[in-house]
Amino acid sequence: MRERSKINFIILAALFIFYSTANAADRNNTTCDIEMGYPLTNAYGPWDYTNSNHEDKLPIVLRAHFNRDVASLTKGMTGLMPHGDLDYTLRAIPNYHPALFSVYQLEKKDRNKLKPGELYKPKYYTAECYLKRAIYLQPKDHISRMLYGMYLQQNKQFTKAEVEYKHALALQPNDPELNYNIGLLYTEMKLINKASEHAKIAYAAGHPLPGLKNKIAKLKQEQNK
Repeated sequence: MRERSKINFIILAALFIFYSTANAADRNNTTCDIEMGYPLTNAYGPWDYTNSNHEDKLPIVLRAHFNRDVASLTKGMTGLMPHGDLDYTLRAIPNYHPALFSVYQLEKKDRNKLKPGELYKPKYYTAECYLKRAIYLQPKDHISRMLYGMYLQQNKQFTKAEVEYKHALALQPNDPELNYNIGLLYTEMKLINKASEHAKIAYAAGHPLPGLKNKIAKLKQEQNK
């Protein structure tokens, strides 16, 4: 019985390797392959990371495609680079939060390698598409919305980032990490009162990092000069 399970896992792993690299050129980074009113599709899944009924479906994907090396962008499990593994992980589990965080860090890393004036032409979905697909799969997942806000903030799209953070806050208003991040956004927007409001919530809930507090103090000093 164990041998049969082992064989089934090897077959599935081989299929995952094939599907993680096949048809990458077919990714549509305009629509993100989202058809409004229709579910996302994939050869396996897609599964919702926040749905406990899908919990037993996730390990087979993660064992084959997402380990510490992939998460840290050191190397891939099915190739030299982590791109294909992140792509498969996020098509099978679109709102898998660790992979969403890794994929937008990977895009930043790739962009930083470009020569001046060279255009970024991703082989897979853009990080923004993966984030939009995560939210489309599960609109009530506040972490996916927060990660999208962080991505937009990182790319200096502050107004759009604020919209996503507010969507997330409507779902989980007292989340310390969420309040911390929107507080950071407001420091970049020079909105001290709003930053302080969210800092108060974040620190009252036990957020450990002093960065937001320090940024608010620095901003106050600058504005009092």
